[in-house]
Amino acid sequence: MDSAHLWGYVHILLFAVWLGAGLGVFVAVARVKDPSRRFEARARLVHLAHSIQNLPRICFALILPTGVELTGAINVYPLTPGLRAASWAIGAIWVLVIVVGARAQGKPLAANLRIVELVFEAFAGLSFVAYGLNSLATGAPIDDPWFAAKLFLFGLVFWAAIAADIGFRPFYAPFTEIAQEGATPEREEAISAAVNHGLVALTALYILVAVIAFIGNVKPF
Repeated sequence: MDSAHLWGYVHILLFAVWLGAGLGVFVAVARVKDPSRRFEARARLVHLAHSIQNLPRICFALILPTGVELTGAINVYPLTPGLRAASWAIGAIWVLVIVVGARAQGKPLAANLRIVELVFEAFAGLSFVAYGLNSLATGAPIDDPWFAAKLFLFGLVFWAAIAADIGFRPFYAPFTEIAQEGATPEREEAISAAVNHGLVALTALYILVAVIAFIGNVKPF
């Protein structure tokens, strides 16, 4: 098996796990907003979503270095050893931030690491979007339109992930209030609005991931 087939398989496998685990998060979160469920059941769904969400986040982090390796293997863009090493270093640090943040859930460290991750995602998304759009418009530095489009869409994935995080954040305050003081129509409405906003962003993210996988495999243009 040559390196192109190996890295292509790993890349597609990560996308598949990302989508599969992401669907589990989507279903669990969608059910949390149902006020007819007992609070204990809703709390278990929140815990389940938190547990599952680390898997697609880790896949997201590993997509970067494996994507760089695949790029070099199929000769789409010349890569230097330094760029390869940097991509793996970034991926490893990113995974470490996710794992440490998950173990420190509920502590200030987890919140601080999440902020670091979101800032990184914002700048990474901007870089990929700009790189992809410039290549689509000028043919440089990437002259393959399908690959330039893939980079552009990958940049949008970063922003969709940020949008999902921001969308879900207003959920936690009213959910905690329900745990402590009981449900009210206002709290349930706030929970439903937050979940809906987050699910819209997650839907966009999963569609982008599916389209990227299609473009990378089929190369339609």
